[in-house]
Amino acid sequence: MINNIKISVLGLLMVMSISLAAQSIEGTITYNRKTDWISIMSKLPWVTQEDIDRRKLTWGNEESKGRDYVLTFKDDKSVYTYKKEESSVGYSWKKDPYLIIRDHGKNTYIDQRDFVGKTYKIKGNIAKTKWKILNELKEINGYICMKAETYDPVTEQTVHAWFTDALPFFGGPEGFSGLPGMILEINKNEGDAIITATEIDLNTAIEKLPIPKKIKGKDIAQEEYNLKMTDFIAESIEGQKNPWWRLRY
Repeated sequence: MINNIKISVLGLLMVMSISLAAQSIEGTITYNRKTDWISIMSKLPWVTQEDIDRRKLTWGNEESKGRDYVLTFKDDKSVYTYKKEESSVGYSWKKDPYLIIRDHGKNTYIDQRDFVGKTYKIKGNIAKTKWKILNELKEINGYICMKAETYDPVTEQTVHAWFTDALPFFGGPEGFSGLPGMILEINKNEGDAIITATEIDLNTAIEKLPIPKKIKGKDIAQEEYNLKMTDFIAESIEGQKNPWWRLRY
């Protein structure tokens, strides 16, 4: 029975990949990102149950609304960044730099990221993510999605993705890609951070992707950036400081 399920999943993925290769799609997807700071803090080795209980009383449900991001995609390319927010003084962008650009046709990327107050620009070839397809389905925003799992050795996070072949695009939020369909949800470490599609617009034509003419930031190789991350996380934990106050979880 288990072998039959594995064969069925493999066959489905092959059909999905062939179908995706023959289609083109454009549109925008709004994602909402929620972070469970209590859960993140509780995993730090020096934190006591008393600390956790006190933080629960102090913070309450601080990030219940989350933060919105937009993935704009056309053909094989996509841009992911903060969503413009309406306020009493008009629209404004979040100040911390965060821009994720993917060209799946050329297999290249450009990321603009903030690291401990400094802006970096990272570019190169898209690395292949080792996904494990799981036998679970759920509906997200009207689309039936399959579940996949991977592991990030830099942040030491288990990541689950929910993707659908009904949207023939190989990308998703925060630069995640490599699955046969659009990723509509990312779940890091069993709910520490969840990024979910809340709005999907396939009807508005995308004339041009919102890529800035000049992307600011110090050029850095992905390997060097990853090393900075791992060193900062290790040093913070050794000093009994939460590294995720200054890093994107």
